[in-house]
Amino acid sequence: RPSAAAKSLAESRTYNLALVLPRDFIKLDIPFYRTSMSAICDEAFFHDYNVMVCLSTDQDHTALTRTLDYRKVDGVILTRTVENDALLEILTSRGIPFATLGSLPARNQGAALVESDHDQIKGCREFIRLFLDKSSAKVALLGNDLNYVVNQSRMTGFRQACMDLGRTLEDTTVRMGINGQAACTAAVQELLGAGIRRFVCMDEDVCIRTFTVLRGNGLSIPTDAELISLSDSDLLARPDIAVSALNFDPAELARSACRELIKALSDQPYDPKPLLGYEINMRSSIR
Repeated sequence: RPSAAAKSLAESRTYNLALVLPRDFIKLDIPFYRTSMSAICDEAFFHDYNVMVCLSTDQDHTALTRTLDYRKVDGVILTRTVENDALLEILTSRGIPFATLGSLPARNQGAALVESDHDQIKGCREFIRLFLDKSSAKVALLGNDLNYVVNQSRMTGFRQACMDLGRTLEDTTVRMGINGQAACTAAVQELLGAGIRRFVCMDEDVCIRTFTVLRGNGLSIPTDAELISLSDSDLLARPDIAVSALNFDPAELARSACRELIKALSDQPYDPKPLLGYEINMRSSIR
């Protein structure tokens, strides 16, 4: 087997990738990032690459910039895409090849070598149509931060489903900025007071918080209230929760981004925008 150091020197490549994770990942142990990191490491190893993890916040990108200054990596993988992300400016200004888990904001399209994403809009549109078609009762959409591109896509899918079924604004209520249990409790209590008993949650965190509030109000699911999530998790599949959810495979997403980036770095034909599928998991939270 050829010497890795000699091969790297001869080809002027490091055979390293930088994986950028939000620093909150360490504190919150978010399953998406844990699964993505594992899949990327496995895929990179298969292609004789190593992975260097760089933790980042909205204000502090020191770990990545230092890695780039020392020319330790051939490319970068971003694990989330948001509006006005300073990381995009850092990478594009330096001409660093990079891939993303998820699509970039509209104004940044084409900046990455690879944008790997699930078909969020189509999946959400199909799932929400199934949910809305079961009843004409009012529905509430609950979410966190619309700066995240994935939430923008899910919002688009929601709106398209409403239009498909001739729903008006009076039929739906949107509550964004739900960042914790207190905010979720206040929003759900208000919606319950307005007579709303059907809830669509943009992600599993908001869904679990909503589930907690509904149960705390003595409501049985799905008899008294219905609930779905536009992102699945093992927690939502538990028999005592069993919320119907849209499943996107984070491991598949991560592997495709890593694989196509390495192909591009190796001057091989690659797919700049892999579009992956989804699965609708129907459980007992819908009548």
